[in-house]
Amino acid sequence: MKTYRVEEIDGETVVAVHSVEAKTPFEAAEEALGLKVTLRAGAARWVRVIDLTERPRPARLRPATFEFKAIGQRK
Repeated sequence: MKTYRVEEIDGETVVAVHSVEAKTPFEAAEEALGLKVTLRAGAARWVRVIDLTERPRPARLRPATFEFKAIGQRK
């Protein structure tokens, strides 16, 4: 499992922060929100997921920050 920081954002303002352990950024966002998520696509209310897992330097081959928006009903 990886550790992620999940930030709920309204416009440019962070309104809530969660620390989540999950296999993927999608799962981390869904666990923090209790909702299904999809890619942000410019939504005003959105979720930033930051991978806090340590990686060897200097190369980071995958992005460490992901952007999603909530869809559907609460779980």
